[in-house]
Amino acid sequence: MTDGLYGAEELEELVRGESVLDGVFECLRRIWSQPDALADRNLNTSEYRTRSLEHHLGRQEPKLYDELKASMGDHPITQLDSGCGVIMDALSFREGFQLERDLAADHDWDVSFDWAAVERLPSATEFICREWFNAHSPSAVNRDDYRFIGDLDVPQLPGTEPEYVWTRHPDQRLEEAMKGNYSVEELTDIYADVKTLLEDIVSESVHEEFLVTSDHGYINHLGGNPYALSDSDEEALSNKFHGRHREVEDGYAFDQLRDSGVIERVGGHYVVKGHYTWTKPGASSRIGHGGFSLPECLTPVLRITT
Repeated sequence: MTDGLYGAEELEELVRGESVLDGVFECLRRIWSQPDALADRNLNTSEYRTRSLEHHLGRQEPKLYDELKASMGDHPITQLDSGCGVIMDALSFREGFQLERDLAADHDWDVSFDWAAVERLPSATEFICREWFNAHSPSAVNRDDYRFIGDLDVPQLPGTEPEYVWTRHPDQRLEEAMKGNYSVEELTDIYADVKTLLEDIVSESVHEEFLVTSDHGYINHLGGNPYALSDSDEEALSNKFHGRHREVEDGYAFDQLRDSGVIERVGGHYVVKGHYTWTKPGASSRIGHGGFSLPECLTPVLRITT
C-alpha cells in the first residue's frame, strides 16, 4: 500500500525513469511543494510521509541506497565556472521546494529546482568542506573568490567569476533544535530567515545567475516513525552511536547492526541508514545529520536567473 505517497505520474517516473532517485524526487515534490508543508498543522504529516516513502521504497527498490551512493561526487557546485554558487548549510529539499515557488512568485526571476546527491558520506559539513574547499570548516576557507556569512548580514561579495558564498543558516538555527530549543512553529521562521538571506545575497551580488545548494540536509524525527528496531538493535545503536555516524570500530554490536540493515560502512565510518533512531518520542534531540537517508543526502539544487 502506498497510502497516497505517490500518484500515477510519480509511479511512472519511478518505474520508467533512468534513475529511481528522479522518481523519488517527484514523490518528495508531492509532499513538500504544498504551500503550507512547513506549517505547524502539516509538518508532522509531511515528515511522517517522507519517512514512510523512504521505508516503502527501501523495501520495494533494493538498489535505492546503492544508487544513492553511486550518485555521490561531482556535485554541480564543483563544476561552476561562472555566476555565484551559494551553499546554505543544511538547506534541504523541504525548504528547496518552498523557495522554488516563492522566489518565482515574488520576483521576476527564472527559477528551476532539481537535486544532487551529497558529495560524500558521512553527510556532515566538516567532510564536505574538506572535499570542496580543502578546509576543516566553512569559516576557515581563505580564498579571494569566497565569502563565509555567519549571520543574516551580507558583507561585500567577491565579485569574481565565479564566486562562492557559504552561509551558516539554516544550520545555525537548526542546531538550536538539537539543544531542545525548538517548537514546530519555528521551522517557518527559519525558512523565512533563509529566504530573506538568499534574496539579500542575490541583491548584493554582481551576478545574474545563481546556483543555490547545500552541503547536506537533515533528519527531523518529529512525529511517528515506521522504522522499528528490535530491543537488541536499539540497545546496540544507543550504546555505540551518539549521532548518525561514527568511526569504524570492530565489535559484535556493529556486525549485528549491519546485518539488520540499520547501519552501513562507508570507508572509515559507520553511518545510520534511513530513519532509524534510538531517540524516544518527545525527546529534545529531534534534528540531526551525518547519516545515510534521503532527507540528508538528496541536496537541493536551485538555479536562479535574475
